[in-house]
Amino acid sequence: MNTRTLARQLLVEIEQIYPEAKTELSNWSTAFQFLICIVLSAQTTDKQVNKITENLFKQYSTANMLANAKYEDVEHTVQGINYFKTKAKHIIELAKMVDERYNGEPPKTLVELQTLPGVGYKTANVFLNDLYHSNQGIAVDTHVSRVAKSYGLTKETDPTKIAHDLEKLYPKDDWYKVNSLFVLYGRYILKAKKPDWEKVVLKEYLVI
Repeated sequence: MNTRTLARQLLVEIEQIYPEAKTELSNWSTAFQFLICIVLSAQTTDKQVNKITENLFKQYSTANMLANAKYEDVEHTVQGINYFKTKAKHIIELAKMVDERYNGEPPKTLVELQTLPGVGYKTANVFLNDLYHSNQGIAVDTHVSRVAKSYGLTKETDPTKIAHDLEKLYPKDDWYKVNSLFVLYGRYILKAKKPDWEKVVLKEYLVI
């Protein structure tokens, strides 16, 4: 089986396990709130983010409200997550830009999103793909990286380069699925420690 065929078969097999794959971030009800959740989730579990965002959005539900918040108050609210000081600064600055430039609604293009504080290629693509299925790129986190490397879909270590390798293997219409499916598969089945071998698919094609 060549790499392209393997990549597509892998996606099919994982989708059979998770036919309704979606983000595990909760407590958001608007595009702006979802973007904030994704920014906060970097190097942090979704469970940790879900714990603090309920209170965060009770206080600051819109870009305008967060843009006008005091840094110390936001820092205190998000202190349960990793790098909370930097993230508090980023989400306030992000809120100001979204409020001033985009009338409170995050932009819908990869280029514009990446001009926002705390938003890189991965964050922008998670936002666009999970919310709009826009297929402007593939988001790569530690789970996606591990799954891709495990099946020899990439030899790269840089997330953006891994993303570009995956984008060459999958039809553009499937890009939005790759992150959500690979994340769940890597988080619960092909785990870094103690994989659930009974559920691991296409074992014969694992290279690491």
